[in-house]
Amino acid sequence: MADAVLFVTTKGYGKVVENPKTDAFPPKGRGGKGVTGFKVSDDSGAVITTEHVKTGKGENVLISTADGMCLMIAVDDIKARSRTAGGVKLMNVAENDSVVSVLV
Repeated sequence: MADAVLFVTTKGYGKVVENPKTDAFPPKGRGGKGVTGFKVSDDSGAVITTEHVKTGKGENVLISTADGMCLMIAVDDIKARSRTAGGVKLMNVAENDSVVSVLV
């Protein structure tokens, strides 16, 4: 079991970044610019949520859209990527729809 951060975007893309307490997200001083956590593009949409998850524990994620579509996916099935990488397609979202809620 490892700590990880789950990112999900409005267009159904997402990724898991494992071991977030290491060099992936280094501490910054007050008023700092921070670091990039997800490579946002027109295809991926904006990041809607970041959630703390544990890999290897059998956790599931429920993703819901504004039009009422829902998808449950295992955290372990979501590809782990680097902090600066884009995500992978988690859910097919219609062009006029968007992800509005994520429940771990």
